[in-house]
Amino acid sequence: MSSPCAPTAAQGSEVDVRPRLLWFLSLALMSALLNSSVPTPLYPHYQAALALSDLGLSLIYGGYAGGVLIALFGVGNLAGRVADLRTLILPALLAVAGGALLFSLADSFWSLLLARVLAGIGTGALTGAANVALLRFGPKDGGKRAALSATLSFTAGLALGPVFSGLALQLDFYPTTLPFLLILGMAGCAIAGLVLSWPRGARMAAPLASGQGGGSLGEGLRATGAGFLLCALALFTAWAVAASLLAMGPKVVSQLLGMRDLGLFGYLIAAYLVFSGLCQLWARRLDARHTLQSGCLALALCVLLFAGAVHGLPGWLAGLGLLVAGYAQGAVFVGSATLINRIAPPASHARLVSLFYVIAYVANWVPVLLGWVSDGAGLLAALDLLAVGSTLISLVLAWALSCRRFEPSP
Repeated sequence: MSSPCAPTAAQGSEVDVRPRLLWFLSLALMSALLNSSVPTPLYPHYQAALALSDLGLSLIYGGYAGGVLIALFGVGNLAGRVADLRTLILPALLAVAGGALLFSLADSFWSLLLARVLAGIGTGALTGAANVALLRFGPKDGGKRAALSATLSFTAGLALGPVFSGLALQLDFYPTTLPFLLILGMAGCAIAGLVLSWPRGARMAAPLASGQGGGSLGEGLRATGAGFLLCALALFTAWAVAASLLAMGPKVVSQLLGMRDLGLFGYLIAAYLVFSGLCQLWARRLDARHTLQSGCLALALCVLLFAGAVHGLPGWLAGLGLLVAGYAQGAVFVGSATLINRIAPPASHARLVSLFYVIAYVANWVPVLLGWVSDGAGLLAALDLLAVGSTLISLVLAWALSCRRFEPSP
């Protein structure tokens, strides 16, 4: 990751422009993440209106991850190399806005799927470029301000999405249109703000030193051994549970837990995402291996609480499980990412981190499998499969982490 690079503009204008630029970069990230979470409470509406199967609905959900992966493979390595980051950020914001506009007009399975893919492409392309820009133009503090801004933007975007759509559902005020037009407006403001506030004469940071990042992926995997596998599998499992919660949650709470107000479900998901973000900030202070291990144990506990609630135990266990899931998601993400950074050899670091996130995003397709099971064997059978599989994997991971030492690579 490159260090912040000061623009070559005059010092006076630099001081005036930079705070606005950082604000618009955060707004851009927030608008992209809103596009990810706004549809969550709306899925039952689309399923009923368009007669979608559970498999079809989960494919629409997974389209977002597909778009992100397309962007990661297509432009993921360019952010640290281009001189003018606007060439990546502005087209990505246009993709975010296009996905929101298409979602507001969608009236079929294919239009919804295309909207999700386009939103994912925009988010995947924007995330890397915006983070590099936050580093490049932010304070020279080792990236702390950039990391905080990115985390807060991500958390706010993810959490506000279900609030906007949930409120629109409760008021019955254009719930499938208004939230996406809001995203469209935010993306438009971000585009205008970035164009007007971008520092003149801003140049690319110093290129990578000769040989840096030249190690192969195979060399990195051999050097990290089982450590990389444990971290990647932990994040895959945590994201698979979170994706299943977002994709199937509305139908579960309405059919199995008796909650008819899906706007309220949107608020609960927002609380879960906020709690997860707060746990990420708090977990950065703790020992990474213990954080990851506790996250795996919490992950097993949360799915057991969910399973108990849908199998006849008190419904409040599902609410408790949501809080535990928030901690699990935050702890697993921070612990695994920190350990990957610690054990990855410098020459292969970038490739290992890219593979790490690719594996995590593939977890967003687990609901597709569960949707297929739900169509064939019932929703309860799909939930039982998720509960048994994720509980066993989480417990095995927690045990394996207690036996593994994560030493920094030379």
